[in-house]
Amino acid sequence: MLTRKGFIGNALAALGFTALPGGFLFAAPKGWSHGGTPNLVFGAVSDTHLRTTRKGEGIGSCWPDKYFVAALEYFKSCNADAVVHCGDMAHRGQTREMEFHAEAWRRVFDCGREPVKLFVAGNHDVEGSTYGDFVANRYQDMEERARHVLSTDMAANWERIWGEKYEPVWHKEVKGYHFFGRHWGVDEEEFAKMLEEGKERCRLAEGVSPFFLLSHARPHEALRKRVAKLRNAVSFFGHWHRSAANWNEIYMLDGAVVQIPACEPRGVLALSGDEYIAHAPLEGANGAGLARQGYVVRVYDDMLTIERREFGEGGRLGADWIMPLGQFNPHPFSKGELKKVIGEPQFCENASLEVFLDKIEKAADNNPVNPVQDDSASPRLTPLATAIAARSARGIRVRIPLADGNPDSRVYAYEVVVVGDDASKKLFKAVYAAGCNLGIGHEPNGGVTTLEIAASELPPGKRLTIAARPLTSLGTSGRPIATEFKA
Repeated sequence: MLTRKGFIGNALAALGFTALPGGFLFAAPKGWSHGGTPNLVFGAVSDTHLRTTRKGEGIGSCWPDKYFVAALEYFKSCNADAVVHCGDMAHRGQTREMEFHAEAWRRVFDCGREPVKLFVAGNHDVEGSTYGDFVANRYQDMEERARHVLSTDMAANWERIWGEKYEPVWHKEVKGYHFFGRHWGVDEEEFAKMLEEGKERCRLAEGVSPFFLLSHARPHEALRKRVAKLRNAVSFFGHWHRSAANWNEIYMLDGAVVQIPACEPRGVLALSGDEYIAHAPLEGANGAGLARQGYVVRVYDDMLTIERREFGEGGRLGADWIMPLGQFNPHPFSKGELKKVIGEPQFCENASLEVFLDKIEKAADNNPVNPVQDDSASPRLTPLATAIAARSARGIRVRIPLADGNPDSRVYAYEVVVVGDDASKKLFKAVYAAGCNLGIGHEPNGGVTTLEIAASELPPGKRLTIAARPLTSLGTSGRPIATEFKA
């Protein structure tokens, strides 16, 4: 029999289950704190994808503007100087869908200070009317259809709806900080020329002030290489609909590139870059929670911070991403540097796993399944089942408590290891933490994550030792907890 202590000491340590020192909010280098009042605050959303129904000009109940409004309301509460939208507002490329966004904007900013609009069009804004037969079926008359499609005259529609001139590439200055935008379908060479012209005029290569590039799709390599020659360029893009709960959404390519998650009514569930963090593929994506996400970016003299926010239930997704300004090698947003500061998610003291039979088709020896007390060789074990018959049971369910023992590091997933009588035969499973896409404190069921393991997968043995360790999206880990299950 493999004891809990032996399992943790032998199985986990032998596999390199170690954690980096942590215990502080993401800052590079350690100890930096911004304090004071930021010089610039801007909100950032993307891929809101509002659309009209097939009936009339109303907006379908399953496509509400409530999440876009919630984002704008939060930006307003933060006294945002500007709002970035990286495209895909009009799901089917219809003027009514863009107008719906403008109506929401005016409701939120109907009085008082209005933030600067830093908007770029996405592929759905420009080409959405050609995706499928929706628009063609709705407006069979070509002349009528043209009146309802944004791209029929994007410049005129944009100016009418947003009250500002449509320019394929544009430059705006907000409180001394420079933003450059490129609408969907515009050649990146035009964007590069604007940057080259603005390099001297805006003195982009001087000092440590960041400047920002906005587009719907991720900048291509040629543009990135030209931008990389300039200091403190930060690119934001959308399009991918990937969750900002994952720290892999910061890309160090030829400069800092940050993906803005979707804030659409259907919610974002796209998780990526997870193949590096566990021995097994991650399961349970549906349990991560449908989220509507975005950022609040605050710029100080010596750093910028990116607050990751969920606008459905509300709340932060975890610690802010912080980028000190200046010349750094390696860059603070490189994966090696991020791993140093993401911290260790930890289980709370006295946290324990619970293991249950998933379903008994035919109980062994006609005995009911009843919990028994902890085995003395494994202190603090959870209730155990008296029997498990692999041929008659579908499997087991492992209930993992929320690893929120370190408030400076949020858990993203759990890796579970199961060992039977032969300690050399290990089953590895990995599962997303329940609600990791949602704001802290809004995890369903108190954040308890359930992993189901089929009986056919379990290693042989009369006693199973099961351990779980909490992971971040970059693969750093906290201390595991373990229990035993009698078979």
